[in-house]
Amino acid sequence: MNKYLQVFLVLLFLLFPAVGSARKGITSRFSFGFGPQIGFGDQASAGIILSSRFMGVAGVDLEYDFNRVTSTPPSDLLNEKALQFVPNLKLSGVVYFYRKKNYATFACGGIGIDMGSPKKRNNLFGGAGIEFTIMEDQVVLNLGLRFYFPKPVDVEKQRERIIMNNEPITPAYTDYYNFDTFQFFMSLQIYY
Repeated sequence: MNKYLQVFLVLLFLLFPAVGSARKGITSRFSFGFGPQIGFGDQASAGIILSSRFMGVAGVDLEYDFNRVTSTPPSDLLNEKALQFVPNLKLSGVVYFYRKKNYATFACGGIGIDMGSPKKRNNLFGGAGIEFTIMEDQVVLNLGLRFYFPKPVDVEKQRERIIMNNEPITPAYTDYYNFDTFQFFMSLQIYY
């Protein structure tokens, strides 16, 4: 047998093991999950979450909340509260720090979009949580906390407008970047 063919077959078997021996669930090479998601904090929310995981160490989540964002943008665009809200569509990356058989700790961060606003608003978020494995790496319960922040470009645009309007007081950066806008979240997901 040709040595190149032998190398190719060995690599093929290493990359794609037999279907009967493939693991299912959160620790498999690629897994996809879905389930309900709820949140509490500055705003209560209920929605769905779609997830993909790569060998149980990293992943991507897409969440959609069925309820409208409660903080409508103020008509005064110079108000810093116009940039602080809990979005109803969230795209996040997830990184696991530590994985045991029954639980794993993770950090998440990404971008949130206010789908119901006539003004296209989006912001950034970051957080952490813990994932509990309920049934053989296929059913997991996620608990966590997220904080929401405006994008730096939006903050600078708003501060520039305030300066151009000769307002007497320009908000400090701590008025924009603080831990006032937060949400506790919980999701129950099934992975394949």
